[in-house]
Amino acid sequence: MYLTIEQVLERNKARGYGYDENKKIRPLTSEEFYTISCEMGLNQDNPQYRKMFDKFSKWVVRTLKVKTGLEIGSGPGYFLYSLNKLGLETRGMDGNSFSQAYFKSKHPEFADRYHLDPFFEQSYGEVDVLLTIEVFEHINDEGLESVFKKIREQVKPKVIVFSSTPYADPNPGWDEQWGHINMKPIEVWDALFAKNGFVVSKTIPPITAWARMYVNESALSEPKYRKLLEKQSWLARKLARL
Repeated sequence: MYLTIEQVLERNKARGYGYDENKKIRPLTSEEFYTISCEMGLNQDNPQYRKMFDKFSKWVVRTLKVKTGLEIGSGPGYFLYSLNKLGLETRGMDGNSFSQAYFKSKHPEFADRYHLDPFFEQSYGEVDVLLTIEVFEHINDEGLESVFKKIREQVKPKVIVFSSTPYADPNPGWDEQWGHINMKPIEVWDALFAKNGFVVSKTIPPITAWARMYVNESALSEPKYRKLLEKQSWLARKLARL
């Protein structure tokens, strides 16, 4: 049985996770974050987690019809694994060495696709799609400026598949421990992506209610990418996930 946020918070008090020496709340360490992710079933040991990302990966591959990808914030790496297994050549990066080690133990055939890169400093080249799910709320505005600069100038994706929770958690202390330092309303994200040259699509990627797909303005001359701005029909969306 996996733990709920409420149960994790109670356990954290007893073991000192997310608390400093004065018993004040602090962000989790990388090891604490990894341990709690496992306790909550947020990895490929959980069949429901696998099912969710298997379906989402199929949607990405069948809807976008692209060849190369980069995932920012790979976590346990099951999304990264699923995309590669389906033939979308994707590299992933994350700052948590425990998550990287877990990925390598689970998916040795794709071990070289997972990069330990806490500050997004390595070179990845240009890709067709950039994917980042529940990551940007962990980055402050100064860090986001740096991330967007690299996306614009080096990665140059045609499409971005994005999700970042806009809501504060009702459980006191959770957001601070979990590292949610920069939650923004969806409209603010839309404006920020537009400022950086990406147009919001009418299609909502089927991973969260607040997910977004953005298309690079420079790619809109190609019918394939211009079409992605349209709202995907319910049937097409369902078929893409089967």
